[in-house]
This record gives sequence, C-alpha cells and structure tokens, in this order.
Amino acid sequence: MAGRYVNEDTSDPERPLKVSAEAGRKCVKSIQQYPVLSGEWLALVDSLKQLARLAQLEGRMPINPKVQEIAGRDQHSEGTLWDQEGHENAIRILVEEAKVNLCLRILHDFKTWQYDSSGRVACIDSTIKAFDYSEAQLQQRICQFEECLGELLRQAFAHVETLQLMDIPLLIEYCALVLTHCKYVTESMDLKHQEMVVLYYFASLMKHSEDLTGELLARSRDLRLVELAVNHFLQFHDRTSLEIKIALADGLAALAGNEDFETNWKGFFLDENGAESLEAKQNFLALEEHLSNPVLQEKPDKKREIRPLLDFYKKIKMSM
Repeated sequence: MAGRYVNEDTSDPERPLKVSAEAGRKCVKSIQQYPVLSGEWLALVDSLKQLARLAQLEGRMPINPKVQEIAGRDQHSEGTLWDQEGHENAIRILVEEAKVNLCLRILHDFKTWQYDSSGRVACIDSTIKAFDYSEAQLQQRICQFEECLGELLRQAFAHVETLQLMDIPLLIEYCALVLTHCKYVTESMDLKHQEMVVLYYFASLMKHSEDLTGELLARSRDLRLVELAVNHFLQFHDRTSLEIKIALADGLAALAGNEDFETNWKGFFLDENGAESLEAKQNFLALEEHLSNPVLQEKPDKKREIRPLLDFYKKIKMSM
C-alpha cells in the first residue's frame, strides 16, 4: 500500500513536455484555411497564439543532453528536428501533421488580402459590423495572426527537413510577393511583420539550397528573388536586427558556395531585358558595408563561415 502512494507522489519529469505536446497537437489540428476575417479565421487566431506561446516557452527550456546518446546521431551537427538538444515540440507537430504548407498558403492568402488596399478596407468595415469589434480590437487580431503564424514558420523553415517537405515554388513566390511590396511599407513596419521576417525565409532557402530541389535556383532567378532581398535589406538595413543580419549573411554565403550558383551566378544580375545589370551588382556589393562588415564587427568568429560571400564580392568586382 505504501509503495502505491510513493508512486503517485513521484513527479514525472517528462510531464511538462507531454502536456505541451498534447496542447500543441490540439492547436495544430485546428489549423484550416478560411476566408480572411471570417468568423472561423478570427477563431483560428487564438489557436495560433497558443501554439506560438508554446513554442516560445519550449525555447526557454533547458536543453536535453540525453539526445547525445541516440545511436546513429551525427555528433558533429545540431541534430534534426527530431533529435536536437533543444525543445521544439510545437514545430515538430506542425511538420508531422503536414500543416506547414497549409500555413504558408494561409499566410499567402492573408498578405495578398492585405496588399489589396480597397478590398481590405471594405472587408474590415463589414467585419466590424458583423462581429461587433472595434477597429482597434480587429487590428490587434490581425497583428496577432501575422506575428504568431510568421514566427511559427520562421522556426519551421530553420530546419532543412521542413523545407524538404515544402512546396518550394510557393515559398519562393510568397517571398517575392512580400519583397515586391516592401517598398510601399515604411514607418508602420515592425520587426515582427512579414516585411522583415521574410528575410529569414529567404535566408533559410538560400542556406539549404544545395539540399533542396534544383528548381529553387531557377525559380529564384526568374522572380529576381536575390535582387529583391538585397534591395529590401539595403532600404531598411538601419532597422534590421543583428539576428536577421547574421541569418542573411549565412544564407548568402551558402548561396555563393553553391556549385550550381557558382557556374550560373551572372544570370542573377541581369536587367529586365536580359542585359548585365550594373546596378544589381553595385547593390549587392553594398552588402559588404551594410551586412557583412557589421556582422563581423559583432561576431569576428563568423568570418570563416561567411568566407564564400566575401570571396563572391571579389568575383563581382572583377566582372565589373
């Protein structure tokens, strides 16, 4: 009898993670594609908030040293989404439930809606009347949706396993959509808005470009994705966090070291008529002053990692 009570009083060290996983799975399963600002869409925001909060709390948990003991694990890597030392149950469940592509489509719908100024205003007005929201309350829901879903995807795209399951053409198209509209966004842009977070998405694509479909570089070239990302960063470099700068430098360094890119890089620096674009090359070289130099100033040990980018500057200069 005494033994039974001892067992009941013994706490399970894994219980917080199990509870978090159960809550996360429930939130993930509720994710569906609904018309923007519909009743179902507004309800979805609560699930995204809870899931983002779980992901944030997991990020603060102590690492799990036991994963080093997993047989067959590459001890020289940070591990995969399933055998890393950090805790990312919320993101893992999002991937396991095959919801990441759906989340991207939902976000694509949202930004397309948001960039349609006339349609957006009319939709907001009708929603305020239909659901008895104040304009401030509705705008808060809209911001929460963008920030929470955007952050979840940022964390998911950091893993190559996630990207290998993605609709890469759609992700490239989405990045191009946001980067194309960035020039119309000024003081209202927040670091948590997609107009900034999209640089993480772009950086992740470039960082893992060699492990993804060969269509990635061709589609990126056709949509002038590198040029869009570079121009956007240069426009807002003084408002860009060091974390984003490091991610972007890592991504561009990986791109510069990509064998397929090395043999076809000139195709990424053409104007709309297919002629060499001196402006595109000059803008890329401006990254040395505004991107790589600031990163190396704060993180001198990054020089070896971003060496391909530094060497690529020299290659561009020689071509001019």
